[in-house]
Formats: sequence, C-alpha cells, structure tokens
Amino acid sequence: MSETVASAAAAPMQNGIIDRVQSLDRRALLFTTLAFAIISFLPYQFWKQPSILDRANWDYFAQEIVRGAVPYRDVVNIKAPLSAYIGAAAIVITKPFGLRDIFAIRIVYLLLASLTVGFTFLVAHAFSNSRRAALLAAIIMMEFNLFGDANAGGVQPKTPMILFGLIALWAIQKDKPFTAGFAAMLSALSWQPGLLFAGVACLGFSRYLTSWRDGKAIKTIVGAAVPLAIFIGYFWWERALADIYWWLIDYNLTVDAPRGLRTVPQLIDRFYRLMKGAFRPEWPYFVVSIAGLAIVVWRESRIIKRDGLKSLVESAPRHAVIVAPLIYFAFCLINIQGGVDMIPLLPFVAMFAAVGIVWAIDRVVDLLSRAKLRVSRLTLSASVFATGVVLIVIFSVADVLSLRVESPTLKEQDAEVAQITSYLAPGDQIYAHGLAEILVLSRLSNADKHFFLDRGKDNYLDRVEPGGFAGWLDRLKAKRPKVVALERMKFVERKEDFYDWMRADYEEHKGRVFTYYLRKDAN
Repeated sequence: MSETVASAAAAPMQNGIIDRVQSLDRRALLFTTLAFAIISFLPYQFWKQPSILDRANWDYFAQEIVRGAVPYRDVVNIKAPLSAYIGAAAIVITKPFGLRDIFAIRIVYLLLASLTVGFTFLVAHAFSNSRRAALLAAIIMMEFNLFGDANAGGVQPKTPMILFGLIALWAIQKDKPFTAGFAAMLSALSWQPGLLFAGVACLGFSRYLTSWRDGKAIKTIVGAAVPLAIFIGYFWWERALADIYWWLIDYNLTVDAPRGLRTVPQLIDRFYRLMKGAFRPEWPYFVVSIAGLAIVVWRESRIIKRDGLKSLVESAPRHAVIVAPLIYFAFCLINIQGGVDMIPLLPFVAMFAAVGIVWAIDRVVDLLSRAKLRVSRLTLSASVFATGVVLIVIFSVADVLSLRVESPTLKEQDAEVAQITSYLAPGDQIYAHGLAEILVLSRLSNADKHFFLDRGKDNYLDRVEPGGFAGWLDRLKAKRPKVVALERMKFVERKEDFYDWMRADYEEHKGRVFTYYLRKDAN
C-alpha cells in the first residue's frame, strides 16, 4: 500500500520535470547546447597546445594576410582562403586588447566549433523533427576528441567548411534558398569540397531538377554567386587571379587529386585504420550511424512506396541531409589523408547515430511498456532517454578529463624559437620548409612564399616559376637566409637538392624541439 502511495506521489513530480523540459523551445535548447559546447572544449587547453603541422601552416597564412600579403600571390597554399581570413580577422580584432595572435585564432575557432555543434542540433531537429535526436546529435558532436583538439590548436579549414555547410542545410530545411546558396559558397571558399552543399541545395530546391518555375533554385544560384563575385573581384583587383588558378584549381586537379585517388577497398581500409587510431574512443558512433542511416532510408522508402515517386521529388529538400554526406564520402576516394579530413562527416555521424539511438530507446520503451509498470509511457521514455544521455556524458567527461597536452608544449616551443631567432640580426632572413611553427611563433615572414613543397608541389614549380624548380631554388639561395629549417621532407621529390644546399653552406643544429641549419659564414 505504501509503495502505491509513494508511486502516486512521485508521478506528478516526474511529469512536472518532463513538462518543463518539453516546454523549452528550440531557441532555449540551442543556447543551452552552445553553452555546453563551449565548456566542453575548454579541457583541450588551447593555451598549452603546440603549434604544429597544418595548423601552423594556416596560422602563418593568417599572419601573412594581416601583414598585407595576398594569398597565392605572396604566400602559397592549395586550399581556399576564407578560413585564413577568419584567423586574420581574429588577430586584427583582438590586437587592441593585447591578446596573443595564436590565442585569438584558437578562441575564434573554438567558437566556430561550438557553432558547428549548435547547427548540428538545428539541422538534426529540422530533419528529424525530434528534440531527442537533435540533443543527442549535439552531445555526440561534442564528444569527438579530434574535433575539439583540431580547433584548439589553430586555423582548421574543415570547421568553417562544415559550419557553413550545416547552415546551408538548415536553410534548405527552412525554405531559404538565397541563404542556402550564400552559405554553401562560403563553405566552398573555406575548403573547395564545400561546393557540394551548393549542388545539394540546387537539387533540393529544384526537386531533383524537375521544378524550376518557383525560382528557388535560381535564388540559390544567385546567393552562391554573391560571395563568389566578391572573392573573384578582390583577387582581380590584387592582380592575383592567375595565381589562384594555378594553385587553387590547376594544381589540385592535375597533381594532387590524381596522387590521392584511392580504390573503394583502400578507402575502407583507411577508414578502418582511422577507427583504430584517431577515432578509437568514438568508433561505436560510426557503427550506430550506419544503422541510423539505414533506418532513415527505410522510412523514406516506406513513404515512397505508400505515396509514389511524387513523394520522393517533394522530399528532395529533406533528403539534402542524406545526400550531402554521401557526396563527401565519394570525395574521400580522391583525398583523405588524416583524421581531420573526417571532420565534414562528423555532424552526419552524430545525427544518424542519434536517430539510431532514439530508435533503440523507443524499442526498449515498447518492451518495458508491455511489462505493465506503474509509470506512464511518457515518464518511461524520458527516464530511458535521460539514462542514455547521462551514460554518454559520463563516457565523454571521463575521456576528456584524461586528456593531456604532450610534449613539446607551446611553452617549450617558444623557448626554442627564441633561441633560434637570437641568431638573426636586423635584415637577416629565415627560410622554413614544413616548419611553419617557427615562423608562427617568431612572427617572422618566410624568405619565400613557398613554405611547403610536398605532394608534387616542387615539380609543379616547373610550370609556374621562371626557370622551374631549379631557377626558384637558385633565387632562394641568392637571398642567403641565415637560418634554414627543413622538415616534412618525406614527400618532397627533390629533397636531395635542399640537402645538397645545406651540406654545402650550412651547419646543422639539433634542439630539443626543432632541427635547423645555420649559415656557416654566420658564426
């Protein structure tokens, strides 16, 4: 008797909590998600993260833009430049406050990462019409350690690429064609594969190219044309369009893409290795996401079977969330080098994994409901969902709290860079190849605009430099940089030319963090 009374007394309180949660509107849930995302990224300790590898390349790109350089003409990279301009804007805006430039970049990119979590929530909610799935998707997105780490260390082009891509998908769901096109082009200007979102938007608004009369597909194209026109106009004004063509288009199409092409078995093997490595703690989400995608496709096929092919055409905007990751997966056949190349897939993994988890929760609730427990189905469903969320959060918190910033730390790098630059007098130059971190931390400009010549870039100089690679190297030697740092030479095909130069004119110095060369006559 007492248990029945206790259950009856507890029921109103449980239902009251559930009612309060359900009364939260989408905006409140979004801001709550953003707040938790920002907090969840703090354990990555951006103030200790070293400057390394491609992060350093992009931070240097941003610093050079602040110093007045025009991308591709004055400093060369092979990806679209918007992410570097975002980093440059962070430096300029925070400079009056005395914030260190690399910290400004990292803070802004952690905010972009948090916004990516927020738009994962919005897209998942618009696609599934389920708050549970949307919240789960956001929580799972926060859990990917690689995503947090990548944005805590500097400019990460894949983050604005997928953020603007998610904004485009959200705009498609909300029937905003101009916004979708505009955001899709910003995605492409962050990293070229983002152009897929413009294609997906056109497919969605044209109902798979079957309907153009309402003008929505045209509005999408106009929206995309606006940032593209600004981009082309600026580089035309700076007389750098030829440089953009060579490094942003021709090199990628004729050199980089053919070199990176993989077969399907090779791609599967690469994914498997990433699951064992960079995504080892989160691999279950990838597995569940495949099940979630299968559930989504099954549901859509049932609708088509019931309502005919017309429903397929009318559902084109909603299908954008399915089509986009499939296109990116196909792109991975051309180019997937490391874990960061998976970042554009992570929101979709989170969304489809959330769909799979919610489906499983509903099946569990169905089974428990048949047991005729003395609780309402609503209370039961909320309890099982809350338990699942708590377990996921506990798993995430335990994983994040175990993170440690490994050596070399930023402090250790700073100390050694100070020692390297102590050799430089006013007017002396430094040339770094594959070690942009020295340039970033010293805030010095490289002796040449080419600071990383891997993956066939050295041979490509035969097309774009007077006298080819040999002429370029002769001009670099004539500048007589006092300090030279060479790293990441494995995929530089003419590396022996660099080493011959070092053996003839320089002495090697090995520090705890960096290896560099000092000109012999400089001692």
